[in-house]
Amino acid sequence: MPGEIARCILADGAARLIVALTTPAAEEAARRHQSEGAAALALARGTTAGLLLSTLTKDEERVTLQVLGDGPLGGLTVDASSSGRVRAYLRHAGSRLPALRAATAIAPQRLSLAAAVGRGGIVHVVRDLGLRDTFSGETQIVSGEIDDDVEHYLIASEQIDSALACDGLLDGVVVGSGGIAISGGVLIQALPGSAGAEIVASARERLRAGSLTRALETRPATAEELVEAALGDVLPALQVLDRRAVSFFCPCSRDRAASSLTLLGASELRSMILDEGKAEVTCNFCRERYEFDEVELEAIRREATPPSGPPS
Repeated sequence: MPGEIARCILADGAARLIVALTTPAAEEAARRHQSEGAAALALARGTTAGLLLSTLTKDEERVTLQVLGDGPLGGLTVDASSSGRVRAYLRHAGSRLPALRAATAIAPQRLSLAAAVGRGGIVHVVRDLGLRDTFSGETQIVSGEIDDDVEHYLIASEQIDSALACDGLLDGVVVGSGGIAISGGVLIQALPGSAGAEIVASARERLRAGSLTRALETRPATAEELVEAALGDVLPALQVLDRRAVSFFCPCSRDRAASSLTLLGASELRSMILDEGKAEVTCNFCRERYEFDEVELEAIRREATPPSGPPS
């Protein structure tokens, strides 16, 4: 199933809405990190939340989202761009995690990540519009469910009345196991000077009752089908402004890996050559491995060695 993001505005101009089907990116993130169950679900919710945050404006934007909880996952980092490209990693993707259980009695289909993410910690967001300065904000984790915590960040830090939900369904035979079968999310925000607050509140109530999870169970083929199934009865008509494809993408390369070794400095590189005769650099985001032999390390060491100045 292809992934897409649709940026929309409500026909009455009261709010903007972004809806995303992110299955390909979530599947690839889970595959790269060999994750199932809670870890795969955290990657799905995280990649979706990052993509929703990065496509709020028509400008080129890059967002780094970190959910750093005190649970066994250790923390989630997402790097997303307005082009629909995203990558993510968990600090402890291979940790032994608690079994997934229903989030609430009101939304029994939705699984809770709080025990895996943790109920204490911070949400940190950095926005980069390609200008000289970046914008960053930080709030406390309020539930450990990732999307709830990002919604709280938008309201408390960016001070925008928002309703956000992200979720994924797992394909395991046992409840709470397996990889990602489908994932997606919805973000709706009141526009300044409008009467959108009531619509946002109604959408938030419906999403917290599990409407997004139930909508994903219908296996929607398009972003419009997803939002119609999740919120169709509480929203006026939508006008789609644009669509963007979704994909997992990591810009790491052998040259970048070599540059990271240069940062170690000539002395540490010399010790590495003498002790190991080789080095391996693994990208946190995509798990790609880059190996360097003794000859390559020596070339990198020479590049890292500062030129000697003129004799005094």
